[in-house]
Amino acid sequence: MAMVLAREHSRAAPAATMILLTMSLGVLIAQIDTSVVNLAVKQIGAKLGAGVTALQWVIDAYNLVYASLLLTAGTLADLYGRRRIFALGIAAFTLGSLICRLAPNAAVLVAGRAVAGLGAALEVPTSLAILTIAYPDTRERTRALGLWASCNGLAFVIGPTIGGVLVDAVGWRSIFLLIVPLCVATLALTATSVPESKDPKGRTLDLFGQMLAIAALGALSLAVIQGPHWGWMSLASALSFAISIGAAALFLWRQADAHGALVPLPMLRNRVFSASLGVALGMTFGM
Repeated sequence: MAMVLAREHSRAAPAATMILLTMSLGVLIAQIDTSVVNLAVKQIGAKLGAGVTALQWVIDAYNLVYASLLLTAGTLADLYGRRRIFALGIAAFTLGSLICRLAPNAAVLVAGRAVAGLGAALEVPTSLAILTIAYPDTRERTRALGLWASCNGLAFVIGPTIGGVLVDAVGWRSIFLLIVPLCVATLALTATSVPESKDPKGRTLDLFGQMLAIAALGALSLAVIQGPHWGWMSLASALSFAISIGAAALFLWRQADAHGALVPLPMLRNRVFSASLGVALGMTFGM
């Protein structure tokens, strides 16, 4: 990554290159966490006495909060400052990782994972907005976004490798400390290299839409994870699926009607955009 960024330095201003490095570290942090924790579930279950359902929540508490709050994070950044929200996300990620490191039981571990998911939701979309400002030239921006996106793949190379060694040699708690130095470095770079920017014009917080999104994703996750325990034909499973479907339908209705929608539905008419969403959906579902 350093060599690629060095080549980028020759094309772009030094300030923009430092911003690219900082934003790339941000996405690297979020994706390393995803790839590493999966390796440790067996040890976590053995050490904390956690069953399969609890271990599923260890993984999905992060994913659920991350996915649910992505929608609002971009709006918060536009309203209150992109650098501020990015730094807040990295700080939340650090706190969540430390909670996981010290967790005495599965419930606290799940809570720590949720805090880390909040951090990822705040920093990942904001990093894209910051890069867009740092690279006004279309060609340079495309190159920078390509490098930013490549950090997703890099995380899935180095994360399982380093994480596997740590889990075997030191124990599962060490994987959460792996993230902390990267978070500290990213916060330092943010403070020294990233200028503040925001664009509040025409932006509003759609709290009702956000709550509907959380309800749809949360109820679906609850039904899928608890379904084997409750029974797929049980009242609790049926009610969870019904809440998810109903909340999703209301969310779409809200987005078609609301000013400052979280998901502007006309964008879905763009075939390239919709195809990209389909690819991302397939990749994430596979993971």
